[in-house]
Amino acid sequence: MAAYRGEGDVGTFGTGPFSSDGALDFLDELAERPPQQRVEALRHMLGYVLANRGLLWREYFPDQVVATAALVATTLPGGEQLQHRLSQVSDEPSAVILPEPVPDLATSALDALHFVAGPGGPWHQGWTTETDQAEAQQTIDGLTAILEAANS
Repeated sequence: MAAYRGEGDVGTFGTGPFSSDGALDFLDELAERPPQQRVEALRHMLGYVLANRGLLWREYFPDQVVATAALVATTLPGGEQLQHRLSQVSDEPSAVILPEPVPDLATSALDALHFVAGPGGPWHQGWTTETDQAEAQQTIDGLTAILEAANS
């Protein structure tokens, strides 16, 4: 885990899509839903982020948006390694993996990811070492590639 400093908070976060307390809390909330409601929960989260950008840091955080985009990416071609990462952080990865591919969410996931993790975005601000900065960028580059491929 890496030290991360953002918007007045100091915490411990990892540079992966499922490597923070906020991301893990989001996964836990999603796991409590029946499988058929998980896609709608992601759709709602992405719509909320895109419609309420000014609520970043108050109602939701960059790590939650990255985790949401990563969950969408797990169902798409190229997302297999994300399923492996998910199995490493979750006691029951099947409890959060979506029951079916969701290519229709790729566009909104990509838009939300660009909002929080585009150049100079809040996801990139606050990493305390160059190694963490590079790893965080690799996470975003990988997610972006999967989501862009689904949109083409």
